[in-house]
Amino acid sequence: MGRIRQSFCMMSNIFREERRDKRVIMGFILGVALFGYWMFFFLRYVQETGEPVNVLETFIVIGHHYKNMLFLVLGWLLVIADAPFIKGNIYFILYRSSRKSWNLGMLFYIMLQAFLFTACIALVSVAVSSIWGFWGAMWSSPVYHLAMDRTNQLGVKYNITFPWETVMQSMAAPQAFALTFLFLWLYFVFLGVLLYVCNLFLKEIFGALIVFGVQLSGYLMQQDGYGGVSLMARAMPGYSIDGAGGEWKSALLFVGLITFLALASLWLAGRVDFKDMAEGQ
Repeated sequence: MGRIRQSFCMMSNIFREERRDKRVIMGFILGVALFGYWMFFFLRYVQETGEPVNVLETFIVIGHHYKNMLFLVLGWLLVIADAPFIKGNIYFILYRSSRKSWNLGMLFYIMLQAFLFTACIALVSVAVSSIWGFWGAMWSSPVYHLAMDRTNQLGVKYNITFPWETVMQSMAAPQAFALTFLFLWLYFVFLGVLLYVCNLFLKEIFGALIVFGVQLSGYLMQQDGYGGVSLMARAMPGYSIDGAGGEWKSALLFVGLITFLALASLWLAGRVDFKDMAEGQ
């Protein structure tokens, strides 16, 4: 319990330092702006239908839009671009605790920032949608017609798609909202921990290139019809919902990947040369 408490203290300390950083603030702003770009097209479509939507549906629809998923990560990577968060006082921190506690604290910090980044986007989407929306469990008529747009006429006209009839059939809007939030958070945590691990033993530029490579390859595989093996596609619940619990298999996949990377970081943290990394900051 002492190590866990130390790790939470380190998470709190790095959070207080990073939250005032202009880079982190700009990352949040960029994330909201990129999400808002696609939100504009969806709400324009809603406005022209003249019918209300569930306030939760905007986040669900945009969270399933592949172009949004491709670019939204840019804001998140800007937030955690300083990984592995080695500051000039690293020796003082390690003297008072241990490398394992420090490493766990940094992982906790990534998970916290991923949650806040996702929550910020979700709250903005709900707040803006409340102008045209209603609260409840029901799906709206505009989203239903968007899901049934098999010829993609609405997609071409309004530059937004939601071909996920299975999502609407399998669950109510609040459940889909929660699942979209969970998957987006897990995907951000995965990318964040991947960047953190890569930057522990590579120069930061190479870590960023690896993460961008994972993101871009996921997008290309999704576009080529290989959504089942695309991590970016698996971050959208619609690709996994099959009526047989397929969405939870995807969630467990991300948990497994995050756990593997966390164990790798534990091994690397015991061998990294903090002196060279601190001097490079």
